[in-house]
Amino acid sequence: MDWKKKLYHILSVPPLVEEPMSKHTSLRIGGPAEFLVSPQSAAELQNLIEMAFQYAVPLFVLGQGTNLLVSDRGLRGIVVSLSGFCSTYEFLEGGLLKAGAAVSLFKLCQAAAGKGLGGLEFATGIPGSMGGALYMNAGAYGSSMSNLIREVTTIDLRGKRCVRPVEELKFDYRWSSFQDEEVIILEGLLALTPGDREKILARTAEVLNDRQAKHPHLPNAGSVFRNPPGRPAGKLIEQAGAKGLAVGDAQVSLQHGNFIVNKGRATASDVLKLIAMVKEKVKEKFDLDLALEIKVIGENGSKQGRR
Repeated sequence: MDWKKKLYHILSVPPLVEEPMSKHTSLRIGGPAEFLVSPQSAAELQNLIEMAFQYAVPLFVLGQGTNLLVSDRGLRGIVVSLSGFCSTYEFLEGGLLKAGAAVSLFKLCQAAAGKGLGGLEFATGIPGSMGGALYMNAGAYGSSMSNLIREVTTIDLRGKRCVRPVEELKFDYRWSSFQDEEVIILEGLLALTPGDREKILARTAEVLNDRQAKHPHLPNAGSVFRNPPGRPAGKLIEQAGAKGLAVGDAQVSLQHGNFIVNKGRATASDVLKLIAMVKEKVKEKFDLDLALEIKVIGENGSKQGRR
């Protein structure tokens, strides 16, 4: 039995075949995934991982498709959604919040504020899931996930599940040690701080309103470039004269220089060309090489990874 036939025996919910990734990314861009699957239990995921390892099949874990550019040619192998069983959360004693990797960050922020638990206000309005936020060490307003995390549950490509205390993990600006590992994040445990519920709710609303006012509402993948130390990438892009540049329907947002928006029918190729143009202008103006914050994946020479 080849791996494609075996896939159907492993899963209780049949896979989607040649599924357009444009339906599953916030940029609304991306060619077809050979198979898009949604395991319904940890056991199904473990069997899937072991099968993929045995047959050397590429695996890519999809969160909410934010911070992601998928090539026009799509992805070969298996794209995994964890929404089937990693989409619940619970509050524990002492201000702890345990959440599955597929839970939206927005939902967690709202729930924590409603409980009068502070610490997550900075993340209100950041698109994406718990798993993606941990993987990228998402942050804003001077804080980040690394300030809150206490432990993370992962599973490696041999199917071994492990609970990792924060002391074993490393974090930096928009980086975690998970990016250098062959593991899938399943769950995270955050330590929040009990406080004045009304003040926490007010701060949560303030952060959300600020983000909505500053950031574009057309389809986008969030911040395209990392901020160089002490220098916001959006300002550099604007000062370099790149704001408003366009290739096809991909455009550097007129609202925020560090966002590229899809005005309708943009392709990954359009976005990549536009990224190169922006980098060149900033290099010419400031002699700075902007580093990508978004992940570029798929059959265009880019590495297929896990997100």
